[in-house]
Amino acid sequence: MKAKHKQEEVLSYSADDLELFFRAVNKMHRRCLKKEMDSRGLSKVGQPMILFMLRNHEVAAECDQKGFSEALGVSPATVAVSIRRMEKAGLISKSTDPVDLRRNHLAITDKGLHVVDDCIRAFQHVDTGTFKGFSEEERKQLEGYYRRMMENLVAMGAQVPTFMKQEETT
Repeated sequence: MKAKHKQEEVLSYSADDLELFFRAVNKMHRRCLKKEMDSRGLSKVGQPMILFMLRNHEVAAECDQKGFSEALGVSPATVAVSIRRMEKAGLISKSTDPVDLRRNHLAITDKGLHVVDDCIRAFQHVDTGTFKGFSEEERKQLEGYYRRMMENLVAMGAQVPTFMKQEETT
């Protein structure tokens, strides 16, 4: 009898557990994405969003290391390490700005473009699996909840990631 009670205790959740579910889903999604990226040989990409941003020429022309760090919400040092790794892997090229020698221009290489396409397929694979069994109505409802959470976070001082702002304007 005691074992059954413990099992029911483990399976019962309260409204306070919503935050735990939110964190668990986020963590599980990241792990699945990492596994998918690893299986495709993309584990060394580091910050795929840098490649996505460089793929968009308008954004690439405006962004430097500081711009990437602000857009991604990571430190400039993290971006510097990712850029160094991606340059070494032949995914991006770096050239000095002739007008301002302190600034470097980044460009995505053909190899980098192929990696971006592989990353997109990896993301789509994981996202398709994540939302399997959801109706269109449920997806729209969930999107509304996420938008509301983002609005709440903005009200608390958070910045909307640059890539989200671009999605809404295009």
